[in-house]
Amino acid sequence: MTATKSPASLLAQPYWYRRLPAGTDVHRLDSGLFAVTGNAAVQEALTHPGIVAEHPLKASARAFGPNVLDADGPAHRAFRALLAPVLSAARIAEYKQTLMPGLIDALVDGVAGTETDAFHRTFAHKVPYGIVCTILGIDASLEDRFHELTRPLARLLDYPTEETDQTHTNVTELLRLIEEQRAARTAGDHSLLETIERTRDRKGITLTDSEVRATALLFFLAGTETSSAFITSLVYCMGRAIFALDELRDETARDGFIEEVLRLYPPVQTIVRFAHDDLTVQGVGIPRHSAVLVSVAGANRDPRVFDHPDRFLAGRSPKGSIPFAVGAHACPGAMLAKAEFSLLIERLVERCSEVVITRDRMAMESQSFAHPAEFSVEFTAK
Repeated sequence: MTATKSPASLLAQPYWYRRLPAGTDVHRLDSGLFAVTGNAAVQEALTHPGIVAEHPLKASARAFGPNVLDADGPAHRAFRALLAPVLSAARIAEYKQTLMPGLIDALVDGVAGTETDAFHRTFAHKVPYGIVCTILGIDASLEDRFHELTRPLARLLDYPTEETDQTHTNVTELLRLIEEQRAARTAGDHSLLETIERTRDRKGITLTDSEVRATALLFFLAGTETSSAFITSLVYCMGRAIFALDELRDETARDGFIEEVLRLYPPVQTIVRFAHDDLTVQGVGIPRHSAVLVSVAGANRDPRVFDHPDRFLAGRSPKGSIPFAVGAHACPGAMLAKAEFSLLIERLVERCSEVVITRDRMAMESQSFAHPAEFSVEFTAK
């Protein structure tokens, strides 16, 4: 275990885990922080009962109040129980039949026959925002407004956090819009808010209305920004692939492609946790109250688990890959996201003969909502 450069300068680099000394997967950084990088160590840290998400000084907790991302134990389980009906297999199958096709077709119609250097900024958000706005019961005319307000909030979940008066103003405005739409009953009894409020009342879960709203907003933030980032990664990998797009007509091949993109480009690359007590990870002591930076990206490119870990290998076994994290805080929307991604690829293959990266500066953006950046992509229509 060796002290190294400041966390802020280290994490400014997309693949920061590669800059740490070899020989250990648990590193003490300046300011008393710890970084966990290898696959086994990351899985141990994310499932360790003494490493928790809750901390009163977290920017997300200050901005949103008690919520699903920042709670642990019984409170976290209560928050997850609220989301379960909305993310059930039956509800996802319903979304795939009734909600996703129109949104995905509109996106594909927008890109087919074009070349763009702004895929993430202009196109990638349209499907996830449309899905989550509908689930939340938000009128479609407000989707662009929600995107404008939500995007800056991503930095509340990054490390180092960027917290400003504007981010708090945006949270307040988003909560106001959500409550306004709920009162108008835009989506009736099937909206996320109506469903989770019924679940709360039926199960006797002791969460306030404000805590329910905060969880709904964080569901919106996580569900849209992670999906927007990953859709960008999917398109990037399609554009750099050495196989024909038609190979992705097969559902099994499509699933394998998605799993390999998730391994290489997990949309959340770094997770911040805290040591509740003095504890050890991989035999290294971590003092109580220490912040622990867990590298999902490092776990997914661990050469002890994956041969040639930086290569895209279609058909690689996903065993050991943890793009949605593990443990109590593993992403509850993973199945919804995969359904969305599979249908998007299916439609792109139907409409496009080629997807080609025409310019690539090999850049990455962000830690919490990471994706390839500074590239151009051309969609050749059939």
